[in-house]
Amino acid sequence: MRFIKLFPLTIILSLFVISSLFAQKQKLTPDDYDQWQSIGSTELSANGQWFGYNINLVDGDGWLTIKKVGTDSTGDHKFMHGKKLDFSQDNQWAAFQIGVSENQKEKLEKQEKKVHLKLGLMNLATAEVDTFKNIANYTFSDNGRYLAMKKYQAEKIKTKGSDLILRDLNKETNQLIGNVSDYSFNDGGTKLAVLLDAHSTLGNGAHLYDLSSGKVTVLDSDATAYKGLEWNEDGTALAFFKEEKNEDYKEPTHHVLAFKNIDGKPEKYLFNQQKQTSFPGDFRVVDYRDLRWSEDGNTLFFGIKEWEKKEKEAESDSTNEKKNDELDPSNVEVWHWQDDDIQAKQEVLAGQIKQENHLSAWHLDENTFVQIGNEKLEETFLTGNQQYAVGYNPKPYEPTFEEEWKDIYLVDVTSGDTKKILTKHEYVRNSPNGNYLQYFKDKNWWVYNIEEGKHTNLTKNIDTRFQDFTNVNGRENRRPFGRGEWAEDDSWFIVYDQYDAYKVWADGSKTQKLTSGSQDKIRHRQVRFDYENDGMAKDEDLYFSLYGDGTKKRGYARLSDGDKAKALFYEDKMYNRISKADSTKQYIYQVQSATDSPDFFHVDHDFDNPVALTHTNLQQEDYYWADDEVVTFTNKDGEQLEGRLLYPANYDPDKKYPMITYIYEERSQTTHRYSIPTKRSPYNFRRFSSEGYFVFQPDITYELSDPGMSAVESVVPAVEKMIDTGMINKDQVGLTGHSWGAYQTTFIITQTNLFNSAVAGAPLTNMISMYNSVYWNSGTPDAKIFETSQGRFPEPWWKDWDNFVENSPIFQMEGVSTPLLVEFGTKDGAVDFNQGVELYNTMRRMQNPFVMLVYEGENHGLAREENQIDYANRAFQWHEHYLLGKEAPEWITDGLPYLERPTMKDNAAE
Repeated sequence: MRFIKLFPLTIILSLFVISSLFAQKQKLTPDDYDQWQSIGSTELSANGQWFGYNINLVDGDGWLTIKKVGTDSTGDHKFMHGKKLDFSQDNQWAAFQIGVSENQKEKLEKQEKKVHLKLGLMNLATAEVDTFKNIANYTFSDNGRYLAMKKYQAEKIKTKGSDLILRDLNKETNQLIGNVSDYSFNDGGTKLAVLLDAHSTLGNGAHLYDLSSGKVTVLDSDATAYKGLEWNEDGTALAFFKEEKNEDYKEPTHHVLAFKNIDGKPEKYLFNQQKQTSFPGDFRVVDYRDLRWSEDGNTLFFGIKEWEKKEKEAESDSTNEKKNDELDPSNVEVWHWQDDDIQAKQEVLAGQIKQENHLSAWHLDENTFVQIGNEKLEETFLTGNQQYAVGYNPKPYEPTFEEEWKDIYLVDVTSGDTKKILTKHEYVRNSPNGNYLQYFKDKNWWVYNIEEGKHTNLTKNIDTRFQDFTNVNGRENRRPFGRGEWAEDDSWFIVYDQYDAYKVWADGSKTQKLTSGSQDKIRHRQVRFDYENDGMAKDEDLYFSLYGDGTKKRGYARLSDGDKAKALFYEDKMYNRISKADSTKQYIYQVQSATDSPDFFHVDHDFDNPVALTHTNLQQEDYYWADDEVVTFTNKDGEQLEGRLLYPANYDPDKKYPMITYIYEERSQTTHRYSIPTKRSPYNFRRFSSEGYFVFQPDITYELSDPGMSAVESVVPAVEKMIDTGMINKDQVGLTGHSWGAYQTTFIITQTNLFNSAVAGAPLTNMISMYNSVYWNSGTPDAKIFETSQGRFPEPWWKDWDNFVENSPIFQMEGVSTPLLVEFGTKDGAVDFNQGVELYNTMRRMQNPFVMLVYEGENHGLAREENQIDYANRAFQWHEHYLLGKEAPEWITDGLPYLERPTMKDNAAE
């Protein structure tokens, strides 16, 4: 009887298995791309029992999934358009925003209407969800008992106040607090502070809610604006700004109000600059620099700046009345050779420059004021215990052309005494408790003992190199490989050489090598989980990410109880995005490979038996899908390098295939990275693979003053080795890259006929004119990129003319036979559009095969979907024509006249 009952199910399962084995896989086409998924933001509950993640689609509306760890997909709770998930610290609730579909968003934008989000509140015990409309932002109290939800401001209302809903999650009751401009729970979640900004300013003020008793205390009220709530670390003291206007000045200043002993009878302190004799005249307290409490609760730090007076209006008489023919003032810019920052950078930073201010300290108990920053020390930061501030003075080295040198000062925040501690240095880092400053100098790690005023070289006796000798650039002083974290008691910190991590004691007493990566070339770098604490606890395990320099394997290692680090995972996969639950030793991480879609897994402290939390892109099984591998080759100088080789889908070893070579400095580290197919990228590796191409990404090493030839001497031997394998058709090899990779692409084809087609997105073409241009996105001169960074020319062009010319594609283009497609946006803020114009005019005059695609208003990367798809399609058509011999579309053979452009036709029709 048992056999008879199971027999029908057995037949069904058997037929399913057989049909699956013989199911015909399909070729992946652009019409299939939209269904592919990627995982966006993730969240793990404090106890590690709940996990949430966002799914984004290549094209379409995404969703939020919340699930209990350890359950299968039947335990998933899916919310369309959900985002910004947060779990309460008591692990009882999940809150998230609920948006609208992309179509609805576009409709509202066309109607010039704002998108107002909802808030979803999920009871994790019952899975019931309450929805609240028009919630702009929300916050759980630290104890998880309360949820504050701030609604959107009413339209056409000038005040910043709006309704705040305070929900008691245990009682499931809501309390409405009106006209709230800012709110903040204290640590522990026992108090809620709110600032009120009412339509009628008579209701403005600062209120304190005792959440256990319901008592409301009015801390201050006035017909003015309040801003900048700031609790101290343990939630027992509160401070905020109170605006004060003066009719003689353009901007307001601010009083600072502080309240100690919040749990008892609040003690009020008031900072009024008019009553502080040490406060500089004609300065004001600004509200855009956050208030900050010292750890001992006796000092508040804030910013001050010069107070600009209003211009007095001239008396109206016949001698000063404006003449009818008087011109408006000129809007001239004055570009001066001694400008610290050029005008373009000043324009980009205009908002920041307007808000420059000087750090200052108010000592509450003594009611004394100390100005810390000044015109010389514009950039300052506090040490770990807030007893001192570090100030940077770059002025002796401005204008800056190479490294950004500074003289570094230490300022006593109590007395204001200032002492220079380093000359011509770049930056320092302070220890958590404020006992030391850490810095890298003369190829070693140093500390400065603040109390003793003593500099100590901590690594001089360690037989290794901490300076990053692998990064070839034009810097006079190369930077270190990096550093890990400090111990929370300031006793030690972690630093790196090329492969290993070392613990270095700050008093110079000893050092300890923590890892053994150099023998097998496995790079170890510290992983942090808890960023709320300033340093590592004494008994805290140390975690390291692992990366095999040659193998491209990845994983994680852990060091416990002073032993050497031991691998937890180390495989031919890519491990990343590891995190830990706040209150338990539960962990999640993401793993992927070229053939395995990125998914998250859960483990407990032993890291055994991983449990899958996500299952993305299951539809991949229906399509041909290729794997990748690491290949090695030798560059012209005999140095062994690596590259990533992605195979064609449905690879047949008896055939030869076309190959696309994609370049940008080092690329082999992308081995095992999953490629999501998309129609929006001209460099999408999975699309090439699915269309029957190999995709090769070789590493490039560099020599100073020779970046173009360095690329040639790495890429050409790499491609030749691939051709020698017999897998590649030597007449079907394409080359492509973007930005610096586009420069390399454009230059390489001037030195070799190895490639049959080339596509370059926004290439540098004339190294001299590019040196003299501006990186418009940041407003900085491109010269710095050349002398200390990617350009790798330590000297300016007038001192190194030959190398600048010999490494510029535009001066080498005569005789180029490789058909070249170039893309530029007219508003490219990284590589100036004129770099493309120069190349276009040169290639047109030479009559070399060349097309430039120009996208109006686009920056360095195309942002508009229609332009992304257009460029991608044209790039693929270019390769298909020149590599595969497919018939060329008209735009390749004949171009596209101005009036034939689609937008011109549309305008003419109208």
